[in-house]
Amino acid sequence: MRRFLFIPILIGAGAVLALLVALGPRPQAQEIETVLPEVRAATVRVGPERVTVQADGTVRPSRRTTVAAEVAGQVVWSAPGLRDGARVEEGAALFRIESLAYEQAVEMARSQVAQARLQLQSEEGLSRLAEEEWSGEGAEPDALALRVPQLAAARAGVAAAEASLKRAENELRKTEVRAPHTGLVGSRNAEVGEWAAPGVPLVELLSVDVAEIRVSLPDAALELMELPFGGASGGQGPRARLTAVLGPALASTTWSWEGRLVRMAGEVDPATRFFPAVIEVRDPYGEGPGGRPPLVAGMFVRAQIEGREYPGVAVVPRSAFREDGRVLVVTDGDRIAIREVDAFWSTEDGDLLVRSGLAHGDRVVTNPPAIVTEGMTVRLAAIPDGE
Repeated sequence: MRRFLFIPILIGAGAVLALLVALGPRPQAQEIETVLPEVRAATVRVGPERVTVQADGTVRPSRRTTVAAEVAGQVVWSAPGLRDGARVEEGAALFRIESLAYEQAVEMARSQVAQARLQLQSEEGLSRLAEEEWSGEGAEPDALALRVPQLAAARAGVAAAEASLKRAENELRKTEVRAPHTGLVGSRNAEVGEWAAPGVPLVELLSVDVAEIRVSLPDAALELMELPFGGASGGQGPRARLTAVLGPALASTTWSWEGRLVRMAGEVDPATRFFPAVIEVRDPYGEGPGGRPPLVAGMFVRAQIEGREYPGVAVVPRSAFREDGRVLVVTDGDRIAIREVDAFWSTEDGDLLVRSGLAHGDRVVTNPPAIVTEGMTVRLAAIPDGE
């Protein structure tokens, strides 16, 4: 009996469900909106760009001169204030060595010169007298009789005596040791009362006319710069701007000097594979604009060296480059075009210089999506002018 009641109940439930569906609201079709990826872009400007190569180095004097005694003797005098760091001018007296023995040598040499000249005068007189006496003989004159060899020996004696005097006077002058050039005292190695021997260093002078900065350049500099292999004539190598940060971290000041890249080392450094080069700065201790301090030996500086100028180069933000080295360009239809570019150098600000693959006015994506396909439509967020 219960089995026959189940069928009418099932039929009734189906009817009620059909009635509810018929009387309920009809579903409306909804349009699904496609969400496009948003990208930022910068407009490319193609024009001439001059590259700069950056390097670090330490300032050093162009010359370190070791001033030594040329004669032996006791040091009896030194210039006042001749200490490490003192400035001395070219030709200034630095030390004096006891000169009594050298003064005596000069007087003896003068005496020998006087004797040699007297001997020469005597031989000249005898030679004239011999010529007068021989002229009456009528025969061929004899050189020995005319005292020709004796006269030549007397003249040679005068020349030797004068040379000895010149040497003695020169040694006497060397008892006063003078500065060969203007410079700063790097170290002093002798005091008054000590014995000076020829060749023993008395003082070291650091030149102040020119400072040198030795830097290392990458192999890319061979293409980017006119490197002065063999030396630059007249100091006309590539310009270099040197900067140093002086002072505490919260109150530091950046100072700059102008120099020239004047010469290259003859070979590549085998340890780093870089090219050693030398930058020169004229008058490093001279007064600079705005109270600029001197460029002191031992200072650490950063150099921006001027390279070649390239006629058609685009400056592209580093963020625009994907891992594969390509960039994305937004076309007029807001579609993505994947470009192969030739980036050959980085600017001081970190942007990359591109010499092919981009045209003036192209819009490069500065935040490339992780997943992108050629021709994909994107939504442009902004185009900052000049980026």
